[in-house]
Amino acid sequence: MAEEEDKTEQGTPRKREKAHEEGRSARSRELVSMVTMGGILSVFFLAGTSFLQNMAGLTGRLLGLRYGRDSIAVMRSVSSEVVMILAPFFAVAVLLAILTSVAQGGIRFTPLTLKFERLNPLNGWKNIFSATGLPGIIKTGIKFVIGIILFYLVIKKIIFLLPMTVAMNLSDIQTTAFGLTGKAVAYAFTTFFVLALADFVYEWWKFERSLRMSKEEIKQESRESEGDPLVKAKIKNMQREAARRRMMEAIPKATVVITNPTHIAVALQYRKDETSAPKVIAKGKGVVAEKIKELARKHGIPLVEDRPLARALVKVDLDDFIPADLYRAVAKILAYIYKLRGVA
Repeated sequence: MAEEEDKTEQGTPRKREKAHEEGRSARSRELVSMVTMGGILSVFFLAGTSFLQNMAGLTGRLLGLRYGRDSIAVMRSVSSEVVMILAPFFAVAVLLAILTSVAQGGIRFTPLTLKFERLNPLNGWKNIFSATGLPGIIKTGIKFVIGIILFYLVIKKIIFLLPMTVAMNLSDIQTTAFGLTGKAVAYAFTTFFVLALADFVYEWWKFERSLRMSKEEIKQESRESEGDPLVKAKIKNMQREAARRRMMEAIPKATVVITNPTHIAVALQYRKDETSAPKVIAKGKGVVAEKIKELARKHGIPLVEDRPLARALVKVDLDDFIPADLYRAVAKILAYIYKLRGVA
């Protein structure tokens, strides 16, 4: 209960999107049923005479043995005619059911899965009397009571008119009967359609309530969408570590390491026939600088102390060529190194 009270904020677009992906929406099955029923009644109202005539003709042909005496042949012929007669009703019912479902949140096809817990009768009773099942029982009870009231009013009307039918001919009795039936259907449909609209409003309210979020949930979602700062920092540290590891692996290929001498170390690589200018392949300060110098000594890479040059080179991005204004200073160092090595 306390958890529900904490959820005071409206659902975010992301939560609504996830609800749609899960197939959850404000959907009323009652409204789908009543709209479909309304479509069927409309077809019957517009083409009821034709429908009754077709059914009467079919019955007459069937009783007159127009289809023969072979039961299978009769069944095939009658079935095909019944399907043709009822086709408009089925078509309108299916079309309106689809349109109403789409209007309430779309149609979602989910694979059928067998859940054995649903087969347990105890779980069934628990669901019926749970917080989600009780509203369904209440709605069914309301519809049952209203149905009883409508049935009572119709029967009362029929009983009131029954003595008058003695003086009526058959045509008047049929007209009266059809009139009472039409009114009863209209009253019942209107009443239950209003209940279906109320059910949709309730389902919409329940759906919106299920989307509510606490302020902490909104913050968590924001962190997940933008990236958790802790996770981002961890990833950044891992990237830095990987770059540092690749940098240290490149030091054995260096031509010279320029130092500060203790605070800065920059490893340069230059190949006369391969590169147009020296390139920074490793650099660092403090502990990293000490590591670079340690690896340089291990692999016989010359260490040259030049404080101004080291401070300038450490500003160059890794794997970039040195700027043109440093060419002369670096060239002097390289020439000195090549002289020591006896390289022309």
